[in-house]
Amino acid sequence: MTLADTISGKISKFVVSMSFDDLPDDVISFAKLLLLDLLGAALAGVNTEEGLAVKKVLTSVGSGGRASIWRSDVSTTPIHAAFANGTIAHAQELDDFNGCDHSGAVVIPAIIAIAEAEKIYDGKRFLEAMVLGYEFGVRALDVFGGYRAHNNAGWHSTGTCGSIGSAVASAKMLGLNQEQTRDAVGLAGNMMAGTWSFLADGSMAKRTNAGKAAENGVLSAYLARSGFSGPSQVFEAKWGGLFNTYTSTPVYPEYFFEGLGHAFGLMRSGIKPHASCRGAHSATDSALKLRQKIKNYESIAKIRLRCSKANFRTLGNIDPKTRLAAQMSLPYCIATSFVFGSCSLDDFEEPKFSDPTLRRFLKCITIVEDEALIGETPAIVEVTLNSGEQLSDQTLIALGDPRNQMSEVQIEEKFLQLATRSLNNGSAAKLRDAVYGLNSIGSIPNILEILK
Repeated sequence: MTLADTISGKISKFVVSMSFDDLPDDVISFAKLLLLDLLGAALAGVNTEEGLAVKKVLTSVGSGGRASIWRSDVSTTPIHAAFANGTIAHAQELDDFNGCDHSGAVVIPAIIAIAEAEKIYDGKRFLEAMVLGYEFGVRALDVFGGYRAHNNAGWHSTGTCGSIGSAVASAKMLGLNQEQTRDAVGLAGNMMAGTWSFLADGSMAKRTNAGKAAENGVLSAYLARSGFSGPSQVFEAKWGGLFNTYTSTPVYPEYFFEGLGHAFGLMRSGIKPHASCRGAHSATDSALKLRQKIKNYESIAKIRLRCSKANFRTLGNIDPKTRLAAQMSLPYCIATSFVFGSCSLDDFEEPKFSDPTLRRFLKCITIVEDEALIGETPAIVEVTLNSGEQLSDQTLIALGDPRNQMSEVQIEEKFLQLATRSLNNGSAAKLRDAVYGLNSIGSIPNILEILK
């Protein structure tokens, strides 16, 4: 089988041939907003337990190199930097969604690590790599049958499909040729992993799925550049190919190529207004609307949440003990929305996390499966007041969904709120301006300097 005949060969041909001039203006503009949003999420993540632990490890075993762990004095290899910064970017559950799942935390740390290590300051190439990484991350998920089919099997698509997206982006950033790009994709496919086992106890492992996918892509691209071959039939091989190994459901290899170059996967990405699992956002929006009507949460006698089987499994934890568990708990998100009128980072941190009023309010919430709600159908929030009056709401398209996107002003406000957790106001504003001017000379060095 020739290079051009394999799926990874066809992918590599497109990746090598695509240039900045092929990108529509709206794709370029939205890519910059996604970059801004991701950097904000990451800057809010550097001092989390996860961020500090990663920095501690790499200070002792991986320090010394050409790439930085963001907002630290630790330099390391681009491979380790991609892992660290990908983990940090996902640490607060505020990075973008709807790509490979969390594409930004996978793709952007990878190409920034390469840009810094290789002194590649071409903003146009950066945008090419970013768009392509998002493109093939989400297309890989499409091929596996979509989010629910792939994740129902236990795989966390940020780690699995994200590895493909990161490899494509890294290959483009390094300027690999067609054969090398195919090898990078094959190697990343051979490395990809990540499961939902973290959900059982709310462990930190979820964050590393993004970091590991970013690392896989960078390592695969560097190996390919050095002549290390990857499996050319990584997807379609009859024994051991990803199609036969990672799923028992039908796969759709044609989705890698349908509309390629015309319908950009990056435009399907959403940006989070709330610091929780995206599956909780519709009901959170409903709770915030109902709170405005009710005025006083103390007038609430009980709340019932009706959700689909899939969302119940992911979000049904009624008594979360960790920050991640709370971010993956629909009852907790609803409780903080009614009690505090928000679902922000502060609401998942102390002192709010252990607030006695919040914890008491959680006890009046029940969550049940509703067979009439299929798949990702948003949950219904039903409120019974002390007076006996009943109110309910179902938000079909949550804020931040590509069909109900946050405005540029809202995205910028979110960035500044998050970035100033580790930057002063002036540096945050300079970083914002550098992102908006990404395809201008000097912007990437400015971004790198501020992230240090």
